[in-house]
Amino acid sequence: MTTLHLTDADEGRHLPGTEPLWGESWYHDWAASDGSYGGYLRLGLYPNQQVVWYWVALVRDGEPLVLLVDHAVPAPPMPADMTAEPAVSVVSDGLRATWTPVESLWKYRITTAGTGIALTDPADELRGTGGGPEVPIGLDLTWQGVAPTFPYAMTTRFEQSAWVSGEVTIGDERIDVHCPGQRDHSWGVRDWWLFGWQWCSGRLDDGTWWHSARSIVPKVDIFQTGYLVRPDMSLEPVDAVGADYELDDEMLPVRGELTVGDLEMGWTAELQAPVLLVSPEGKQSRFPRCTCRFETADGRTGRGWLEYNFPEGVPHLKG
Repeated sequence: MTTLHLTDADEGRHLPGTEPLWGESWYHDWAASDGSYGGYLRLGLYPNQQVVWYWVALVRDGEPLVLLVDHAVPAPPMPADMTAEPAVSVVSDGLRATWTPVESLWKYRITTAGTGIALTDPADELRGTGGGPEVPIGLDLTWQGVAPTFPYAMTTRFEQSAWVSGEVTIGDERIDVHCPGQRDHSWGVRDWWLFGWQWCSGRLDDGTWWHSARSIVPKVDIFQTGYLVRPDMSLEPVDAVGADYELDDEMLPVRGELTVGDLEMGWTAELQAPVLLVSPEGKQSRFPRCTCRFETADGRTGRGWLEYNFPEGVPHLKG
């Protein structure tokens, strides 16, 4: 295996392959340390299909999930010089967004203005039972890295733990954001309907950050990776990630155990923000994402985001 060697140019777009599912993806999330609010964003470019998948998920304790999921946003043209134009702008009816690296591999800013729907029961998104009341949303957020970016060894992708600051508006409500978060950038073929995985990131109250990702294919350890950022801000890669999880009847996470290297934590799901993914052929995959409370045996606690991918008809560890 060869670890990806990152350069400043990797913050921007990459030349696409020829595969229909070749895509370029940016994920950014945030989760308040007290569990009161959070959110995540995804910009997914599919140049060979000439579309963008654009997601905004906003969660607050005691409030409905606010979700914007649009898989038909026109893809922006490839810039003539990608190194000179690393920012990505997305425009469609009712949606305007900019994704801009402020300081390559350290600092990133996103703005978005659009309209989401409010779901009292987040599982309605997985049931495909339609929307809820519309609500205008806006955000202007910046991710400031706390440790260097972490390049993967098995694929073209990098991750970074970060402090997130700025503001989010939901209707007439304004939320001042200052909390831990995560960002990643990947490019290549991603088939959502092929196999399941688990991904997680967060921060404990002693200043320990973590990120983990692994496949959840029964009897086969295809992929496990991640890192720990210790309280002294030193980053330590790990190659062993343990996944034990319980799901409800809608396949939403409930509770479980997570091991990232030598860090062992129990987790309890808090605020749910799932997305239903449907392929051009009609195949479905449930993509639950939720904020969680994490706790170690020695009493440390923290918050973060946990995600799974559950393709329909594909076995997973607890399936």
